Amino acid sequence: MGVKALQGTPSTARRWGIEMTTHLGADGTPPGAGRTRPHHRRAWTALIASLALVLSACGTHTGSASTPGGGNSGKPLVGGTVSYAYGANYFKWIFPLPNEVSWTQYQQAVSWSLWPTLYTPGNGPVPAINETTSLAYPPVFSQNNSVVTVKLKPGLKWSDGQPVTSADVQFFLELYQANKKNVASYVPGDFPDNVASVSYPNSSEFVIHLTGSYSQQWVTDNELTQIIPMPRQEWDRTSMSSPAGNAASTPAGATAVFNFLEKQASTLSTYATNPLWKVIDGPWELTSYNPTTSQVVLTANPHYTGANKPHLHKVIIYSYASDTAEVTALRSGNVDYGFVPYSDYVGLKSYLAHNGYVVAPWLADFVQWGELNYTGPYGPLNSQLYIRQALQHVIDQKLYIQTTLHGVGIPTYGPVPNTPGSKFVSPQEKVDPYPYSTSSARSLLTSHGWAPGAGGTMTCQRPGTAPNECGAGIAQGRSLTLSLLYEAESPTLAAQVQAFQTAAAKAGIHIALDPQTITSMYAQGGVCPTSAPCNWGIKLFANWLWNYGDTDVEPTGGASFGTGNYWGGGYHSPQADALIAATHKETGLSHLYAYENYISRQVAALWFPTWATQISVVKDNLKGWDPQQAFGFPQFSSWYLTH
Repeated sequence: MGVKALQGTPSTARRWGIEMTTHLGADGTPPGAGRTRPHHRRAWTALIASLALVLSACGTHTGSASTPGGGNSGKPLVGGTVSYAYGANYFKWIFPLPNEVSWTQYQQAVSWSLWPTLYTPGNGPVPAINETTSLAYPPVFSQNNSVVTVKLKPGLKWSDGQPVTSADVQFFLELYQANKKNVASYVPGDFPDNVASVSYPNSSEFVIHLTGSYSQQWVTDNELTQIIPMPRQEWDRTSMSSPAGNAASTPAGATAVFNFLEKQASTLSTYATNPLWKVIDGPWELTSYNPTTSQVVLTANPHYTGANKPHLHKVIIYSYASDTAEVTALRSGNVDYGFVPYSDYVGLKSYLAHNGYVVAPWLADFVQWGELNYTGPYGPLNSQLYIRQALQHVIDQKLYIQTTLHGVGIPTYGPVPNTPGSKFVSPQEKVDPYPYSTSSARSLLTSHGWAPGAGGTMTCQRPGTAPNECGAGIAQGRSLTLSLLYEAESPTLAAQVQAFQTAAAKAGIHIALDPQTITSMYAQGGVCPTSAPCNWGIKLFANWLWNYGDTDVEPTGGASFGTGNYWGGGYHSPQADALIAATHKETGLSHLYAYENYISRQVAALWFPTWATQISVVKDNLKGWDPQQAFGFPQFSSWYLTH
């Protein structure tokens, strides 16, 4: 059941001048916020009604405006305040090294505004490094691609007037190396494990000595993008009263410093006042934060010395407890740059377009999949390729896109975004290897020793490991039943999983639906602990838009499907590891294609259609936002207001 449509006649959206002032209500809620219970930002309030609308925007990823006025025309005005809306995926983590819970683009969109990465992932709509906004010049490789020399751009300064130097990079590397298991992006064997040593010949240069010869593109796109210079002169301490300087120079000291910074970051009420978070090198400063509503106020950093200085004076980020509350605020004119859920898109796009808004789906370079559990009690079933193939055969992606997503989605056939025009997606991955067919799914099962049991669900009749038997760990008489954990707050997702359940039943597979809160979904993690296996077979988030690891630009897959990954459900394949390793060693697309084709055909995860990261709704006097960024990060510094 979806949220009821808004009642009454919509009022004309309020217009504003250069400086728009907005305030919290008396109860601390953002403008237009209702009292509905919170839910995950990506859990779109959605439809179950079937529609055959296919939009012209489908198949593009630039987020091009659907009406005139969404481009970058018009003379920029200096200053002004713009409001930006998130849903209920609250900003709750300021420290730029993410843990598993904080590893989302919503958290990083704020923290990277304060402390940018060394190299900027995403150049507008293109999945590539943005050399203009990066803090360093392109790296120089030598000694058969085993040595990387990086030179910082001149004139970069912290907001306290101190220069950004190689010592700030060294501080980051010391923290990361000593605490890598607590950093969400870490994958064993990759950065920083493949770093033999680092030297610092001067204040503007550092030299990384790798453990072997590596692909220049992979190192640049996926390793150097993880580096975030951090203010050593302020953060390298173990308490607020201790002096800062070289506490992190030993592994034990780096652990103590890391623990101190994480503890400071857990005190949300001091985000806008803690002197630690005031020393920044990014274009924006966090000047106000409400830990209850997660409202963030970013003010242009007057001491910013990098490229692309902000046009705006302030950006107010509202976090709404429900999509209904956000849409209410949007309709009343309290949001400059917001979103409409899929359920409201068709009904509101014409109204919004005629009331001063541009509507533009944001189809970022992400991939959506259903995570399979290879380590829990369902592991023996999910470990069988033919079962995974059968499951993929009963996912009707075309139907889901046409009905639940109103045509705003991209078919997903493997681990690399199937974005038109992308050089990274292989020709093979553009074609569905397991098209929708319940009969094909059923044939795969019966040919491997399964037969219908009670209620039509398949049971194993020929246990064993021969090619025509059920497979290792599957006992005779075991029912082909899988528990599907999914995000309960999203009716759109519910429509998809119900259709999946119905189709699977026709093939003899019983999908036991287990709706959960987003909090519960996160708590059960990606890899089940061996001491207490998680009791789920498939996990599917609403609009869980997987990219390559947030700081990864080239989709080589180590963070997703390499051994030791967290969100791959414990997937492990020596052949996949070898193919991934080849993408790290050899420059060029052939090795990348080999990896993605293998993972696609192996159905390492269940491929579901990729949603738009959001359907953006933007006031027509706000420019500089289009095209929308490749990896879902709002580019606040490029925005400007016009008359």
